[in-house]
Amino acid sequence: MYRLPKKYRRIFRKLSKFELQRSAVDDNSLSSEDVLGDLKTKQRQHLFLNFYSEAGIYRALEAYGILRSLRIRGFRDFIIKINTDDPFQHLLKFYFEKEEKDHLLGEIYARRQQFIPPSSVIDAITPGNLSMIAIEWLTLQNPRANFTRRRPPLPGQDYPGLKIARKILMLLIEIALRLKTDGLLNTPENFHNAAFYSPFFHFFNPKAEATFQALQRDLAAFRFEQAAWAVALNCIFKTTSDTPWKWFSEVQIFPVSDALTRYFNSESYKNQVNEIAKGITFGIDRKKFNDRIRKQPASHLIGEL
Repeated sequence: MYRLPKKYRRIFRKLSKFELQRSAVDDNSLSSEDVLGDLKTKQRQHLFLNFYSEAGIYRALEAYGILRSLRIRGFRDFIIKINTDDPFQHLLKFYFEKEEKDHLLGEIYARRQQFIPPSSVIDAITPGNLSMIAIEWLTLQNPRANFTRRRPPLPGQDYPGLKIARKILMLLIEIALRLKTDGLLNTPENFHNAAFYSPFFHFFNPKAEATFQALQRDLAAFRFEQAAWAVALNCIFKTTSDTPWKWFSEVQIFPVSDALTRYFNSESYKNQVNEIAKGITFGIDRKKFNDRIRKQPASHLIGEL
């Protein structure tokens, strides 16, 4: 079972189930039976991932130092909104001052999901369903900031980031531990999304992990934002065959349970990743990149190759 770093373990133990599920309006809204056991179905319907209240999320953000980081940047009067209208996908939005689009700091779409490992890549874990929290969408943004040459936009970004990614990931890992799941799961829609998760996550398919690692290795000579745009604009090719290459759709996982941890730590997984990565090399088609980046609104900030 994954162990949080010491600092975060203390926070994890300090936050009680009562604090994370209570109502901001009425702290006495939960009976002792609810606190000690599962909440009743009717009450749970309004909780994020059937566990966290809006006040509970606020408390967790405070405990993890996320609100402090945002206050340092001048943000105040935080608003947490949870939408559970879709029972299979919950939405959490985080605003400052008022609930408007240009005051949105972050949003998360997440759901509980059973993950069935493909039989072709199962090795060190027992085949069967794995209980996961799927992160369908995660946005962290500073609507008061502007893009610059030092911080140009990445594909899909409306505003620069908030520099709180690690703390948010720690909070998501805490959620996976508290809900006793096997791990966190996401399917990154682009290279830079996968890079955001990669310090903690690995692609379940060793071929996908090897491809991603080879891509990181071969694009390291370029500025990260240029590499990200090169992938998004389909300007990547395999150097061994000059074959155009496009980003793939594969599951990336952070392991919490012992079974998943053993899988990613197994010699079989690591050897497959290393051997496959050795046989893949990538390059950027500079002419194609320059032609396509010129058509982007922020091309003057990203620059040509």
